[in-house]
Amino acid sequence: MADYKFGTTSNGKLATCCQELRLVANRAIVLSPYDFSIIWGWRGEDIQNALFTSGASTKPWDESKHNTTDVEGQPCSEALDFGAYAAGEGILWKNTHAFAVIAGAFFAAAKEQGIKIRWGGDWDSDPRTGQKLLDYGHIEVIV
Repeated sequence: MADYKFGTTSNGKLATCCQELRLVANRAIVLSPYDFSIIWGWRGEDIQNALFTSGASTKPWDESKHNTTDVEGQPCSEALDFGAYAAGEGILWKNTHAFAVIAGAFFAAAKEQGIKIRWGGDWDSDPRTGQKLLDYGHIEVIV
């Protein structure tokens, strides 16, 4: 097992996520044989709507788990986006194997902590194909 840890930018994005997601992500980075970065936690209205308009998200503002807030109105995203990372190469967008392995680390971390999650590479958690949207770098808590 490698000794990966989140950098300043990833920690900043992770800080906008709900406690359960932070717990799972911080354990997953330890369990994962691949390094990864947190790309998104909470997303504001302009960013969410731009991603929706571009087709990068299927949800407009206030319908995405990336847009949830706590009772005080503070960012508390129930979803995060991650990217497999390699020093000198950046995010390995085309390496779907690395994304799947990292997702496995998320599932292992979630199971250890009794937290239910969903992965964008297999939305319905079954072994069949036929997903309408493959979002390999997406993890969300099921609440």
